[in-house]
Formats: sequence, structure tokens, C-alpha cells
Amino acid sequence: VPEHAELAWILGCLTNVPRLLRLPQWKTKRASQNNEGTVGLLTYPVLQAADILLYKSTHVPVGEDQVLHLELAQDIAQHFNKKYGEFFPVPKAILSEL
Repeated sequence: VPEHAELAWILGCLTNVPRLLRLPQWKTKRASQNNEGTVGLLTYPVLQAADILLYKSTHVPVGEDQVLHLELAQDIAQHFNKKYGEFFPVPKAILSEL
């Protein structure tokens, strides 16, 4: 679905790098790669946000390890809505138990 990549590009243009660098998954993976994490790894949470927001999801089932990524999607939706008007619902987490 090309719209996923297209929306990820738009949302990536609204997301600042320091916000992405604070995500623990980035820090963990980068440490295991001798501080040479890739752009794909850094921007993957923005792609996840695009996957959620593209379908205007209101609730998303997530595990504990994905809560921060959903919070990023919430932040991006709020930022987009503030800048361009109400368009994306701010998704809420449905915590799944494993």
C-alpha cells in the first residue's frame, strides 16, 4: 500500500530527530551495533505511526514494549492536528497481555 510510505514521509517531516533518539529500542539496537544504527531503524517508529494513523485508528492493541511507539503516534497525530486542523484521531492503547 503506497499510502503507508507516503504518509510516513509526511509524518517524518513533522517529527524531530531528538524525539526519535530518545526511544529505548533505538538506544538498545544502536548499542548492539557499535553506535552505528541505521536510518531505517531510527525512522521505523514513524512508519508504525503512519500505519496506525492512515486508517484513523482510535484504539490499538499493543504490548508493553510498544507503548512508547504508540505515544509517538499520539504525539505526531496531535502535532499534525494542531498544525493542519483536526484530521487524525489520537489513538489509545489497548494493552495486551502475553
